[in-house]
Amino acid sequence: MDILVEQETELHRYEVRQSRADVERLIHPSFSEVGKSGVSFDFASIVKMMSSEEPTGCRVHSQNYVCVQLAPSVQLLKYESASVAPTGEIRDYAKRCSIWAFTGTCWQLKYHQGTPCPAFELI
Repeated sequence: MDILVEQETELHRYEVRQSRADVERLIHPSFSEVGKSGVSFDFASIVKMMSSEEPTGCRVHSQNYVCVQLAPSVQLLKYESASVAPTGEIRDYAKRCSIWAFTGTCWQLKYHQGTPCPAFELI
């Protein structure tokens, strides 16, 4: 599970999201997502969206990771996240799940979903 949490949190970082090489390393070409906004993305649209992001100074806080094996080379990673502004304001609470698949050489993100949720205590 540690490698999946590490890779998931890499995708929370602006610098990684701006690097095409990192995105291609972490996200599978057949990727799909249902964002917490309800908008759906595929690989091309998520790359376009991430490359157009501007730095905000916010950071993603994530916690309570749980990993569930779906198949020998497929893992479901569930967790909670929130956005923390430089001022300390916390917003955008969500429950998230990601499906990671081992390609034979590395783990890549195949599916992601975010669902808004009530505020929770950050640990």
